Amino acid sequence: MEIAAIKAKLTLSQVLNHYGLKPDKNHRLLCPFHPDKTPSLQVYYKTHTCYCFSTNCKTHGKAIDVIDFILHMENLSASGGNCSKHEAIVKAKAMLRPSEVGQVNGESVPTSTKNPIPKTEEAQRIAVLTQMFSYFKKGLASSKPAKEYLAKRRLDFSKTEAGYNSGQFHHGTRKDEDLIKACVKYGLLLDLGTKSRTGNPAYKPFGKWGVVFALRNVQHQIVSLYFRSIHDNKNQRHFYLKDRQGLYPSYPNLASK
Repeated sequence: MEIAAIKAKLTLSQVLNHYGLKPDKNHRLLCPFHPDKTPSLQVYYKTHTCYCFSTNCKTHGKAIDVIDFILHMENLSASGGNCSKHEAIVKAKAMLRPSEVGQVNGESVPTSTKNPIPKTEEAQRIAVLTQMFSYFKKGLASSKPAKEYLAKRRLDFSKTEAGYNSGQFHHGTRKDEDLIKACVKYGLLLDLGTKSRTGNPAYKPFGKWGVVFALRNVQHQIVSLYFRSIHDNKNQRHFYLKDRQGLYPSYPNLASK
């Protein structure tokens, strides 16, 4: 199947849904390819491309098409990733809906996909966990105790894909009611059933003061989180989200022996 044919059939919306990414009303995203505090990745649905306006991003200066987006996403693993352009093209083929594939230039294309687009509920979970892990990664960069804990465990925080949960993401200027509801739904916040001093519902952050690791599925999507407390409390060291799944840092390459 020719690359041009894939690009003509595979939409950017399909690719974003596959990775659980949802642009805001202005078609912007927190760029997944670099630490991003404000949405710097602009999505262009008409051309099925996107562009990161941050000079800190490795993709800056070049429009990203659907295949390049897949390539960059697959290479986000802590080990640096090893997805080739050819493998990205194969994954792009697999994302095509059955009705969009068949015979192209005489080449047979599978009529089913190994990696179907996630159902709405699954996509929402992935989107929320991806957003929160991006926040936790920024928290690690600004937490001296968390970095010291990792160093004590012989882990280089600059090379290890991890974050830190200070338990403050639902307070102050960070407060976002929709995000709070989603965090309660997926177990990142525990509703105490009481009121805080301000009269608002009181929540207990799950895995507070813990180093955070993303657990990924075979498509390299974040499907769960693991928290390891930096405090030496024998009874409260390890925290897994409910409905635990996925592996760290990622599933092994299917070609591995």
